[in-house]
Amino acid sequence: MARRQPSLKTRFLLGLLVPVSCLAIAVAVGGSLVISHVVEVTHDRLLQGSLLTIAERLAVEDGEVTVDLPRVALGMLETQSDDSIFYKVSVDGQTVTGYNDLPMPKSAALEPEQPMFWDDNYRGNAVRIAAVSRHVYGIAKPVLVAVAETKHARDQLWREMIRELALAEIVLLAVIALLTWIAVERGLGPLAQLKRQIDRRGISGSKDFQPLDLHMVPKEALAPAQAINELLDRVNFATQILRQFTADASHQMRTPLAALRTHLDLLKRRLIGSSEMAEMVMEVDTQVVRLDRMISQLLTLARADEDAFVRSPAERISLVMKAKQALALRAQAAAARNIELQLEVEQEEMFVEASELLVDEILGNVIDNAIRYGAAGGVVIARLSRNGENGLVDIEDDGPGIPPAERQKVFERFYRIARPDAPDGSGLGLSIVRVLLDRMGGSIELGEGKRRSGLRVTMKFRLTSRCDGQDPISLPWQPRQVVDR
Repeated sequence: MARRQPSLKTRFLLGLLVPVSCLAIAVAVGGSLVISHVVEVTHDRLLQGSLLTIAERLAVEDGEVTVDLPRVALGMLETQSDDSIFYKVSVDGQTVTGYNDLPMPKSAALEPEQPMFWDDNYRGNAVRIAAVSRHVYGIAKPVLVAVAETKHARDQLWREMIRELALAEIVLLAVIALLTWIAVERGLGPLAQLKRQIDRRGISGSKDFQPLDLHMVPKEALAPAQAINELLDRVNFATQILRQFTADASHQMRTPLAALRTHLDLLKRRLIGSSEMAEMVMEVDTQVVRLDRMISQLLTLARADEDAFVRSPAERISLVMKAKQALALRAQAAAARNIELQLEVEQEEMFVEASELLVDEILGNVIDNAIRYGAAGGVVIARLSRNGENGLVDIEDDGPGIPPAERQKVFERFYRIARPDAPDGSGLGLSIVRVLLDRMGGSIELGEGKRRSGLRVTMKFRLTSRCDGQDPISLPWQPRQVVDR
């Protein structure tokens, strides 16, 4: 499994959002503590107000403690949560009024006139109790007053405030994440632009060695961007050398071979009476022809590897016209082996937008192979059809064919199937065809002929609309056409 490359954007986002999230958690914890304190203090003040209101109404009549309990004393504790209110007034452990079983602190635990608060349970409910000790004129012992309230309102207020705090934190985190994403996107914008520049130089068939524009590149990424520019400059220099070598080799290697073949032709004319010498000269001539073909194929492959074909000016070309031309140019070679050339066309108007030289090389190599490897006295058929947006060109011969296990290997450079009667070759023809078709977005497949014999080469081309006014050219020799209707 391929290792996933680290993302600079992800690293920045994590580097910013993780500390912010930790801070948000700390704020949430601190906020919950503050909310708990505020809720307790707010309700305790109300409880204290009710307690002191009752304590203010204490009096002694005939030696007995009396309480004129005002309605407002307990009314201030009424809430929408329907909390229950309990109270008790006692002297020396004896209840004067209120709930007799309400928990009370010991007198010694209370400081005079200082309210005391605590949490307790009463009648199965959690309650908050406030108590105060007060000396009343006319009685020696202090009077204890206690007021208790269930905690429903407190808990409800705490939950609401916590919910509001959580919602505020979620919204805040979402806003921070959005702003952080926008900031990171804008901050990494120059790097994204630099990536697009580099990607454009990696598109197949469009080798661009112009230096990258570094005006907007941040200084942190300037060093690798400059290194890429230096690399592009070196690659451009190496490519120029390769192109120059290809041009020089095309001229310097073919010129002496052409002269050699001319002299061999002259020598064959003078050796008509010497069969032995003529046979030797014929062998030399055969090897020279083979060398010339191999050099042509090597140069073609070199030009294909460095995209010289694809960078050639593109024009709208008729596949049918190019197939006719390719067959016409090889009519003499086919006649030498008594091979009949046939053309079957389903649709005349099939046009591709490409270099004319590229299409010539593709069709020429495949037809050459069909003639050279087809059975003597047999037939080579070129079929042209359309499949949606693609044009299909099938070249079929009736030779020995290629076994299924070898059909991918023959696309390797210099690979040849070992056969005792195979004609001389370099093993480059199909390699060239596949490279060129890949460059122009096509494909090639090998299979059996329709008669279950020979080899069928299927080439797929991307079609384009026909150029108005362009008609197939007239050829001096026309292959026999069989038009399927």
